[in-house]
Amino acid sequence: MLKVETSAAAWSPCPDRFVTEGYRSNCSWGKDALDQLTKVNGLTGIGVGWGSLSSKNPEMTDSKFINGGYISRDAWPLAPVEDLDWLFNYCKEKNLGIGTIAPDTYQSPIFKNGTLMNRDPAIRRLFIEHMKQGLDLAATIPGCDVLVWLAHDGYDYPFEDDYRVRWAWLIEGLQEICEYNKDVKVTIEYKAKEPRTRQYISDYGKSLLICKETKADNLGVVVDIGHSLFAGENPSEAVDIVSYYGKLNHIHMNDNYRSWDDDLFPGAIHFWETLEMFYVLNKYNYDGWYNMDVWPTRVDGHKIVQEGIDRIYMFDRLAKILPIETITKMQAENDTIGVQKLVRELTIK
Repeated sequence: MLKVETSAAAWSPCPDRFVTEGYRSNCSWGKDALDQLTKVNGLTGIGVGWGSLSSKNPEMTDSKFINGGYISRDAWPLAPVEDLDWLFNYCKEKNLGIGTIAPDTYQSPIFKNGTLMNRDPAIRRLFIEHMKQGLDLAATIPGCDVLVWLAHDGYDYPFEDDYRVRWAWLIEGLQEICEYNKDVKVTIEYKAKEPRTRQYISDYGKSLLICKETKADNLGVVVDIGHSLFAGENPSEAVDIVSYYGKLNHIHMNDNYRSWDDDLFPGAIHFWETLEMFYVLNKYNYDGWYNMDVWPTRVDGHKIVQEGIDRIYMFDRLAKILPIETITKMQAENDTIGVQKLVRELTIK
């Protein structure tokens, strides 16, 4: 069975910088949000956010959030959930796994100048301790990793950065986080830009270099299809090479037009590239999580998540039709058109 998870982001207002209030009313976080998720067919797990760092609550006292929404008296006073044991019991009752813990790395303005690469050593220390709390939580959940997306660790202008100095802080910080609990997988998420115009962890090659430099066996990579696409990559190559080095921890499922992180549902634009990615994952027996990572500003949240998950199962089914030995032989013989014809005839009927 595929391991398919989502957050409740699709049921959020999905605000942007033009419509800051969002495009729909918010769902109630907690049990109401989780009840919405259980209505999605094919869903086998959820992602859990952890530890809001708001300006009102820099020490994270009495602050939790799940599925992209704060659970905190300071930040979201109407949110009803205060007990993670309740969440775990709910997931057990509904037969849902928890695939990832996503500590808050970007929602607080205190991180505007970076986290692990912040010039303020106090902010770097705060973030490292924050991440360690996420590892503590993940350690209680079998098979769960901890996501690290360093959204603000980048720059905007020429002459803004001393690149090697900040790079050294990045490596040192990740080393300490991974060393804290070597039994928990830590997963870095790369992205070329946004919210910074340039992010340091921008592609799969840099991500693998970071894994090598940290020398941490528990550090790996998530390949977000959309991030791979607008980094100018082929997602199939990305998952293949990252997997080759034993560092493929997670897949984020979405799509875009290669110019921005549109977070459309998977396969909406790049059908063949997505199919090839599933072929590669099937070829090398990937058994990790697929995370539905979409941001539906103008379409129904439940419908887009359901369509996206249906497509995950569709791509997996189509990929398993494709004969690995035959395609491998044709590739070795440089029979490019023959492969295209074979894939078309087997999948489009």
